[in-house]
Amino acid sequence: MMINSKISDQVLTVAPAYKNYRGGIGAVVNAYSMYFYPFHFIATYPEAKTKFKLGSLPIYVYACCRVVVKLFLNKQIRLVHIHTAAKGSFYRKYGVFLLSKYLFKRKVIFHSHGSELKDFYQRKAGMTRRMFKHFMNHVDCIICLSPQWKMFYERCFVPNKIVVLENIVEEPQRCAVAPSSPDAPVSFLFLGLIGDRKGIFDLIEVIRKHHSELKGAAKFYIGGNGEVEKLNGMIAKYQLQDMVTYMGWVDGQRKKDLLHSCDVYVLPSYNEGLPISILEAMSYSKPVIATTVGGIPEVVEEGRNGFLIEPGNKAALWERINHLIQYPEQLKGMGERSFEMVKPYFAGNVMKKLQALYVELLED
Repeated sequence: MMINSKISDQVLTVAPAYKNYRGGIGAVVNAYSMYFYPFHFIATYPEAKTKFKLGSLPIYVYACCRVVVKLFLNKQIRLVHIHTAAKGSFYRKYGVFLLSKYLFKRKVIFHSHGSELKDFYQRKAGMTRRMFKHFMNHVDCIICLSPQWKMFYERCFVPNKIVVLENIVEEPQRCAVAPSSPDAPVSFLFLGLIGDRKGIFDLIEVIRKHHSELKGAAKFYIGGNGEVEKLNGMIAKYQLQDMVTYMGWVDGQRKKDLLHSCDVYVLPSYNEGLPISILEAMSYSKPVIATTVGGIPEVVEEGRNGFLIEPGNKAALWERINHLIQYPEQLKGMGERSFEMVKPYFAGNVMKKLQALYVELLED
């Protein structure tokens, strides 16, 4: 469903660059851009392939200047939709909020994406905490990704309006999958930032500990950027090359091919909002092994379309991996349930709800 052009012409989206993106917000905004015409957009964070360092001051100052010029020249724009994460993203977007709300008297949406926003707020004191409260209490609407996040904002702030809007995922083209040989290893896929927060090193430790049991029974494919040297070093040190393959950063058709061909998606994160990667895997009818953080328990149900473990519980991670290796006949049914459960996150449903929210705010 395309956003009505009369509505989209009144909305300015402010977010990280969504072309050549490497992150969840970029994925969401990239999907949104396909359903807006016109799509008024300003990036406060550069593209992954830019020669500037991410978050550099010149990029941000330029973005603020563009916001000023855009809102000064285009009186048609009445609503600024800001997509925000934690840390530097919060500070950058707070400046855009001040310009939009107080200098140009536009309505503002705070779209909360960052899995670390709650920890970021709770760790801070003084000026940053006051800025956070001012931001949350004076935007016209907060969009969050799950009921759990909605409870956080309602408990800590006094928002004017708060709504839950599902993350958006494109429905892939459904095609028949050739049945694998009963003796074929079960393939597990991880996509995301290579680092402690995503739990990838826990997964590697599990593979190391159970290497002999996994040999010939499982394959693990890892895609992402971040602490790549540490990852490759662990794979070499523990001699896991026979079952662990680092794919580099994957996107586009290559990512689709991996999601299509894998048997199970695994994301043992310590901190999340509602990961796009899990929704993408579900849209490809894959079972999911993930943790009980953020909004994940709202899309992954224990024993139904996957398994949930506590962050850092490597024994439980091994048990779930081993279960799916021992009972591969469960993969198909779990994957089918994943597809049914992810339907509310498909673009047509999300855009319909977003347009209704825009209309409500613009009519106030």
